Amino acid sequence: MIPYRRITQVSDLHLSASRAYYQDNWEMVLEWIEQERPDLVIVSGDVALSDPDLVEDLVFARRQLDRIPVPWRVIPGNHDIGDNVVSGSMSKRVTAERRQRWLDIFGIDYWREDQGHWTLIGINSLILNSGGLVAELEQERWLEETLKEVPSDRPIALFLHKPLFMDHPSESGVNASCLEFAARGPLLRLFAEKSLRLVGCGHKHQYRSFGLDGVIHLWAPSTGAVNFPPDVKMWGRREVGFLDIRLGSQGIRQRLIGSEFLFRHEAYVRSLEYGAVLNAPEQPATVIK
Repeated sequence: MIPYRRITQVSDLHLSASRAYYQDNWEMVLEWIEQERPDLVIVSGDVALSDPDLVEDLVFARRQLDRIPVPWRVIPGNHDIGDNVVSGSMSKRVTAERRQRWLDIFGIDYWREDQGHWTLIGINSLILNSGGLVAELEQERWLEETLKEVPSDRPIALFLHKPLFMDHPSESGVNASCLEFAARGPLLRLFAEKSLRLVGCGHKHQYRSFGLDGVIHLWAPSTGAVNFPPDVKMWGRREVGFLDIRLGSQGIRQRLIGSEFLFRHEAYVRSLEYGAVLNAPEQPATVIK
């Protein structure tokens, strides 16, 4: 019997064909995956650089995911399909059209994957509390039916782009960094009678790991860059990298990988210089496969 399953979680790649500021790190991530050969790679959103309407960046990002040499799953981020309707901070919010573009390029945006003793579930967190998107109801129904098939004692790992909360699941304020309460509450209630053991996310470009009420919460940092100046409040570690997660019958093991060899690009420096990342000079990718 295999004692554990090895999952690599990468997040916030921010890839672009024309502004390949972080392609160097992605090449090194691919080298590590090729050498280590995990059972599964989970990409937890923001595969494209910045604008969800730049189709060429989405297509380029898909080509880069196709270079992953082991099985992989992906869920969208706010820079891929637009931000949350209620709590998002981007001017471009999620729409049915942007989500359909994701489906056309990347395929499904929510999924179930059984690995050893565990069930892994990925969801599209950008369509939660959307105020009318048909996709939200479809995902909710799918999740309800999927969870019915999972025994109550089987451990579940949930993956989404944004954190469930910043400080505690009872917080009621609207925060662009995480799910608002109206999105978080219904989602967590679906797992109330299940053995939710792990929640993995990205979005914040920070590494954080903590336990609460029997659930381990893991924030995967960006493989590309850190965000915001050093004096801005951080909930986790301001670092680049990705996560090496081992899921077994005896529990969870995890470690941060890459901070010792990836370039610690500072995204805020470019924003300060040019006002917005898409105003910065082009840097065409030299690796397009």
